[in-house]
Amino acid sequence: MPPQGNAVLQYHANQIPASIPLIARAIMKRAVPAELPEKAIEITGFRFDQSKLEKYNAFCGFASGSLPLSYLFVATQPVQLMLLIQRDVPVKPLGMIHLGVSFELLQPLSLEQEYDFTLKVGDQQETIKGLEFELIGEFYLAGQCVARYVSRCLLKLDGPRKRGRPTREPKIAYDWKAIGQIALEEADARRYASISGDYNPIHLHRLTAKPFGFDAPIAHGMYLVAKMLASVNEPLTQASFQFQRPVLMPCTGTIERDGEGLRLANEAGKALVAAKIS
Repeated sequence: MPPQGNAVLQYHANQIPASIPLIARAIMKRAVPAELPEKAIEITGFRFDQSKLEKYNAFCGFASGSLPLSYLFVATQPVQLMLLIQRDVPVKPLGMIHLGVSFELLQPLSLEQEYDFTLKVGDQQETIKGLEFELIGEFYLAGQCVARYVSRCLLKLDGPRKRGRPTREPKIAYDWKAIGQIALEEADARRYASISGDYNPIHLHRLTAKPFGFDAPIAHGMYLVAKMLASVNEPLTQASFQFQRPVLMPCTGTIERDGEGLRLANEAGKALVAAKIS
């Protein structure tokens, strides 16, 4: 359940702003990174936009009419920005590092159905790298959660840090088999931005990526997730992804699978994105 009282912001779906004004506010926001307060946004009357979804499916390689797990995140990105630009949330959204995302489908979703959507701040842990925190998105129908995602992010903190280290899962030996290839150019990132609404400048051009410390734009993590899911080409109810390293464009990679294991690897065989699916 989300926090109670003043920590919960309530809106109807038709009150969600467009992505570009939210991105502009995110760029302008100033904040000293610190632990996030208990905060949530509740959206009533949320419906997946079928026209936007079809453009997303066509570009990412999904079948027409499908509702991929990755789209749960993409469709609610404006709500994520709505939360992060709040004055009492000590986050500079463009300074966040996306560590990973997981999905769970509890019941089939319909494009014809209206849902209640809740986004809330989840677990937080200070590590040697900074503050790791979760944003939890949940879709409800008649008071029952039917789908959720958990997005894991990192904030770099000023000053001394705790000596704890991020939790690492045990390594599993996989017998990888190639199931797909990707080749990304800067133009692909700009096209994905126009479809997904994610206009973070770090992805768009080498000149806009430079102020963030990169000599080239980096691929949208959620575009990589979409390409990996599309390559599987089978119904899934659970999937989790970990972003291992930034993917600078232009780039090529191989999507590989072994059972529930899935990864995107570079030409040197190193994992760019690691995943588990079922």
